Amino acid sequence: MRNPSIAPTRAALLVLLLALVWGCNWPVLKMGVDELAPLTFRCITLPLAALGMLAFAHAHGESIRIPRACFAKVCGLSFFNITGWNGFLLFGVQQLPAGRSAILAYTMPMWATAIAAFVLHEPISRRKLTGLALGALGMAVLLGEQAVVVRKAPSGALLILIAAISWACGTVLLRKWRPPVPQNALSGWMLLLGTAPLAVAAPFFDPQPFTAELANLSVRGWFAIGYNVFLAGTLANLAWFMLARTLPVAVSSLSSLPIPVVGVISGMIVLGERPGVQEWIALALVVTALAIVMLTPRGTVTEVGTPHDA
Repeated sequence: MRNPSIAPTRAALLVLLLALVWGCNWPVLKMGVDELAPLTFRCITLPLAALGMLAFAHAHGESIRIPRACFAKVCGLSFFNITGWNGFLLFGVQQLPAGRSAILAYTMPMWATAIAAFVLHEPISRRKLTGLALGALGMAVLLGEQAVVVRKAPSGALLILIAAISWACGTVLLRKWRPPVPQNALSGWMLLLGTAPLAVAAPFFDPQPFTAELANLSVRGWFAIGYNVFLAGTLANLAWFMLARTLPVAVSSLSSLPIPVVGVISGMIVLGERPGVQEWIALALVVTALAIVMLTPRGTVTEVGTPHDA
């Protein structure tokens, strides 16, 4: 289901859009979960973004029906790509600066490379091993201080790493199963189905009914909701799949390279965060590792991306 071609300038603008929208969403997420309980925040934003994507798919003549034979697989993809990613991520973002969260979350391609070696039997070259080693070093730099100082429990960092591993599992399973559902419709259904377990869990983790939280929401909180529904949730995913349908390789990997950089910088601008030497060293290591893992010697991009709302 690929369109014949896309202008290079248009493709570059879409990649820039993804980097900016998903990168800037890290401080916005931080703003949102500071005012709303994490699961409540996602139970509001994900279904609205899902309905927007399904409406877009229907308006453009795509079938939004999921064949009965692949429904269980779509549910599995929803669990890893949406439920696991968002459930663990938002609790981690509550405990960490936005910039550090972005660096840890975008270790996903390295986890996906390792998992694909076992599930898809994809070979791991020396180049990929080098990237994995650099990525592990970057995580060690971020986790090292917290791991040795008891008063700085690493729970937030570990939650985000679990989220990244969940997204990586979903990435590999998407490549393995390839359900016969149009991309926009598949993304919409994954967002919608992936919200269901979060909605079930929300009353057990959220301290008060969401109606009470919404009543006390500030302008910043409403902005975070709107940003995640219309920009990070709907617009960015539509741009993602426009690129995925028209280019010979999935551009999600390419667009993920600058996202942690944008996340760190936007955290500094929006939230006044001041990353230390530790964060900058880890950022350099992780971005270098991503480039090594995802760029082949000829400069093409390895497909490691999946639909998500970052």
